[in-house]
Amino acid sequence: MDYKSLAEKSGLMEKNLKKIEEMLIQKNNFTKERIHAKMMSFFGALGIDKYYFQTTPLNVIAGHVESLRAAEIISENACLSEVDVDIRSEQHDENFYLVADTLDKTTEIELRIDRLFDNYRLQSYRTHGKAGGASFLRLYFIEHPRFEESRKHKSDFYNNINVEFLKTSTKETIKRYEEVYEASRTCLAPYVAISQKPDTHETRIMTSLPPYTSEDFLSKFSGVMNTYGLLTTRKYVEPMKDGRRIFSFYLKEIKDKKLLEQLKQDISMIALVGKMPIDDLFIKGTFTATEYIYAFCLAHLAHQFITSHTEQIEELKKELAQKPELRGILRFLKIRLVKDTYTLDRIFQTIRQYPDIIKSLYCDFQQRFAPNPQPHQSPEPIADVLEKLKTNVSLDIHKNIVQSFIGFNRLILKTNFYKKNKTSISFRLSPDVLDASNYPDLPFGIFFVAGKEFLGFHIRFHEIARGGIRIVRSATMRDYVSNADFIFDENYRLAHTQEKKNKDIPEGGSKGAILLGAKYQNMAEIAFKKYIDGLLDLVLKEPEVKDYFGREEILFLGPDEGSAHYMDWASQYARERGYIFWKAFTTGKSPKLGGIPHDLYGMTTAGVHEYELQILKKLGLDEKNVTKFQTGGPDGDLGSNEILVSQNKYIAVVDGSGALYDAKGIDTNELRRLAKLRSMVKNFDRKKISKEGFLVLIEDRSVKLFDGTVVANGTDFRNNFHLTPYARADIFVPCGGRPQSIHILNWKQLLNAKGELAFKIIVEGANLFISQEARLELEKRNCILIKDASSNKGGVTSSSLEVLASLALSNDEYDALLTTSAKKDNPFRKKYIEEVLECIRHNARREFDILWRENRENNTPFAILTDRLSEKINTLGNQVFNSNLFESQKLREVVISKHIPKVLLNKLGIKTILKRIPVAYQRSIFASIIASDFIYTHGLNPSEVDFSSYIEDMKIKD
Repeated sequence: MDYKSLAEKSGLMEKNLKKIEEMLIQKNNFTKERIHAKMMSFFGALGIDKYYFQTTPLNVIAGHVESLRAAEIISENACLSEVDVDIRSEQHDENFYLVADTLDKTTEIELRIDRLFDNYRLQSYRTHGKAGGASFLRLYFIEHPRFEESRKHKSDFYNNINVEFLKTSTKETIKRYEEVYEASRTCLAPYVAISQKPDTHETRIMTSLPPYTSEDFLSKFSGVMNTYGLLTTRKYVEPMKDGRRIFSFYLKEIKDKKLLEQLKQDISMIALVGKMPIDDLFIKGTFTATEYIYAFCLAHLAHQFITSHTEQIEELKKELAQKPELRGILRFLKIRLVKDTYTLDRIFQTIRQYPDIIKSLYCDFQQRFAPNPQPHQSPEPIADVLEKLKTNVSLDIHKNIVQSFIGFNRLILKTNFYKKNKTSISFRLSPDVLDASNYPDLPFGIFFVAGKEFLGFHIRFHEIARGGIRIVRSATMRDYVSNADFIFDENYRLAHTQEKKNKDIPEGGSKGAILLGAKYQNMAEIAFKKYIDGLLDLVLKEPEVKDYFGREEILFLGPDEGSAHYMDWASQYARERGYIFWKAFTTGKSPKLGGIPHDLYGMTTAGVHEYELQILKKLGLDEKNVTKFQTGGPDGDLGSNEILVSQNKYIAVVDGSGALYDAKGIDTNELRRLAKLRSMVKNFDRKKISKEGFLVLIEDRSVKLFDGTVVANGTDFRNNFHLTPYARADIFVPCGGRPQSIHILNWKQLLNAKGELAFKIIVEGANLFISQEARLELEKRNCILIKDASSNKGGVTSSSLEVLASLALSNDEYDALLTTSAKKDNPFRKKYIEEVLECIRHNARREFDILWRENRENNTPFAILTDRLSEKINTLGNQVFNSNLFESQKLREVVISKHIPKVLLNKLGIKTILKRIPVAYQRSIFASIIASDFIYTHGLNPSEVDFSSYIEDMKIKD
């Protein structure tokens, strides 16, 4: 045997080759001649990369030689035309796969690697020769990375790179990885760098992916290669300590620049989404990368928007018009019927069953939105789809799904689908995507944004609108499935409620919702940033975005559950991207940026608590003698501030960590201590709970309470605590909790054995906590109930006045007067915030007065009066907006002056302010102030004479 030749080809020393030979001879499984023949093949003809021989123990190599021969024997005995090589070694520290380089085999192995290993180093090689003369082989080496425990280097790259990489790599390789890392470490988008390696006639593709987002990228990259009939010769994966991962792939040299650019775009696209039930269709080449991503978007749009509308259901609704409980059950059954019929899995099944239809639909989509659409064999791809639908699709469910797909192509007005360097996929949809029978009030605009970590929507009811961005988390997989079914509905209801809330301010109602993926509950920040980036892609004028909407869009966003800490970043990022209204893009920013954080100043609480005080005043009750129950604990914005300002005797508090109860009253000082720290009830000092109290945490199981009750599951107990006999108090203030926690099917659980309600007063701090039908049933039983659209509007008032200041002040004035960076003790800022808080309380008192008066005089439920009041003000506001009243300079100055905090008005003067504020925004202020002030003054049923006199009085005011 020619040891010298084999040593040159493998990189092993001759003595090590002889050791391997001796090992094989000692095992006595094959003759010496056969061993020599297999060694000549294994160390020479196959052309296995030298890295394998440099890093693999000799005894393991000997085992692989035997395994390869064993595979040949099995194939020979089975009369197979090719050797079926499939060698796998899965150990704790190191894993090895050697398989025939066929599509099925490599797909199986790479999917397995993606599934089994969260964080791994990988080297993979394709042999230059064939095993048994029949097929090439593919080797995969996997090991766990090893990082330095402490930071010893000035360079972030050296502090984050795997130790073994530095030991085994050349200086040139290390430098190349460092350059890619430094270029990409702050990027949210996939980073792709393509270069040539002339000495080996290879093309190198390096991809750097953001932290913890690359778990399925290896197999998907192979899908891109399969699309173009390309083969990789080598693959490397290097995980970084900070969670980023760098991939390197080598192919035979590609000189076609157009193909290289297309590869770059496809590789970037596949990194934007997570695993799907149709991954194999892409990996094996049925779908191209863009068709695959398009199918992902179609599936999620259909899952949210497909409905089932029948005449029978409409007839039942009419019959049950006077039976709200039964009507609520019907709506619940209808929704469940749709969601259980058109599940996401079933929609993906339809895609899997009819891939040709998806490909034709994509051609139509591409012709509409690609900057340079590719020609299609049919000039009318939709006609092809309709023909295939008619002839190939038999089940009605599949037909309905495909028909919804067809509609989406025409209802998309803008998309960043073809934009380079994006972090998420976003669409601006026509409101016609909604079924009017389910959504009678169509919004002005709908945005859909999707990424690997999340699904998100943004809905607004007016061209200029305001509302917060809510991040929706799911404690369990069951919660996630439910949230995923209804994330758009939740967003719509929140935005619709916001539209009713915003009656006192210039902006209409809007809301955003971000649903974190089941596996990405700890990645809210990345999800939020990608969501914002996707929105900005459509708001800014991007050359790669075709716009069928055709109008400038202005977005104003604010904080909501889970997003308050990201407002600074969003504002600064909008500035970085060139958004002209970056200062006003987000509100609730930190003081250093001139913002007014709602949580720091208790803006939302100011309105909610004012309603509580006004009700108690009307009833002649002292706040200190009133018992209270609250959902949303001392860790949250509204919950913590409510605790800090309240004088009540708390009986129970529920938050994300559990349920705290004490029949004798929760220790006030300890509860306020947690509120100041923004700490959950799980940190409550149990020594301060009386014998008639308890603290049940979500992780608790089989806990026995003081009265003998056994709590089987702490999470279930927390979720339904508000329906238990322990939730009994004079006043209930929901400051947190999931939408419709109290609804038409469970409200009766708030009654005791005598039919008495658990609460005399409910003031809704949390949005949508109680359904409308349930509100009406509770009010029938003499509960004083103030719904969210009235009580929870302090935050939006604060945000609106924050925007006003950013528009009225020059950049230098804004920095000097509102930011805290220049001067800690800023009297202008302090006074401005005081006036904002007083405005919130003033608006709450004015609305409360009219609600209370109308309720007492006409016995109309508060829940209906809130809606009626919002409708009256918003309708009148629209009429004023479209009238010529705004043309009167004097009237304009008088009206807008009523809206501007005095400290700002005195500083600049009304004429300077009007020069700086956009005219469209002035008109919105003008209309909203006239409408709200007039209705609050003259009630819900004023006459035209009243309005005429009101306007004349305004004109003569100085």
